[in-house]
Amino acid sequence: MTQDSAPDDNRLAIRIFTALLAVVVLVALLVVLFGLPALGIVGIILTLLVFAIMLAFTAGN
Repeated sequence: MTQDSAPDDNRLAIRIFTALLAVVVLVALLVVLFGLPALGIVGIILTLLVFAIMLAFTAGN
């Protein structure tokens, strides 16, 4: 890694951590509002999202 690419990598890492933090806060809010069934629904939705991303990568190869 060169010194020039380090700030770009840091910005990308900050964006990823911010997105993950937003998802965790949203899930916590949903669990507080709707109870534990909301956690199961979020898990199903995120599983489908990860599966779709994996299919997209597979289709690209």
